[in-house]
Amino acid sequence: MKSTVRIPFSQNDDCWADELMWDRKKVIKAHMKGNGASEKEAKELLHVYKDDKGKAIGNTIRTEGCMLTSLAMVLRLLDKGRERPAWTPKLLNDEAHERHFYTLAGLSMVPLYADIVSEVTQGEVQLCAKEDYFPGEPAWPRNYASTSLLVRAYRRLSKVDRSHFAVMLKIGTYDDTFASHYLLLDPSHPGDPDDDDVAVLDPAMPEGRKLPWHLGKSAKCLCEDPDIKEAWKKANIEPLQIGGVWLFARWRTRNDPLLLGPMVEILASEMKSKR
Repeated sequence: MKSTVRIPFSQNDDCWADELMWDRKKVIKAHMKGNGASEKEAKELLHVYKDDKGKAIGNTIRTEGCMLTSLAMVLRLLDKGRERPAWTPKLLNDEAHERHFYTLAGLSMVPLYADIVSEVTQGEVQLCAKEDYFPGEPAWPRNYASTSLLVRAYRRLSKVDRSHFAVMLKIGTYDDTFASHYLLLDPSHPGDPDDDDVAVLDPAMPEGRKLPWHLGKSAKCLCEDPDIKEAWKKANIEPLQIGGVWLFARWRTRNDPLLLGPMVEILASEMKSKR
């Protein structure tokens, strides 16, 4: 089967959609044996996904791989190591298992494993800034593309400077086990920094849809699932609200003094205007 070479990558691509990220039976066994969890607690650790006929389809890239697929897109955009193979979600999933970022049995299973980007590129591509906004928590204000300084600064970069960065967004609930979703800002359509309905590269974008695709459409598609819609409603989450931002960058030269280089002055300007 020929691998997809263009982005956005889709979680549903037959080249990798059914690749297991976690094996439910192994996770349950490990949680009970290693952590002393009851069978009921162990079975609740992973969400059960079913097809249209009610058959369990596993914890695969198709069902749980939005962050993995987004990170594969980050690598496809930024990793220029000629000696390395072109990244795909399947290849990155294999690397994550091999390097124990997570395993089929749940060893080191963590919600965020973005540091794998640095490890597989020997530091050439790195996560250089991260913000969590805790959506649904009343103590935290709502955040949008227009209120995130990282997103605003990225959108103000020149096309050349923007090519050294990639931004991953999280939308939905704070709980990563369900009703949250990861996607990238579309580097080809940065748009106005004051516009909240930013163009995105969405791993769950419906098949056949053309770019640019926007955040509002992604939110609408996610909430077609009644359980996700209810979770968003319960957490009082708005369609264009974002729950986190992850800024990745690649070193432009070996002698770069600062990974954030081209963005520093823009960030300073944005911070000054916000005061």
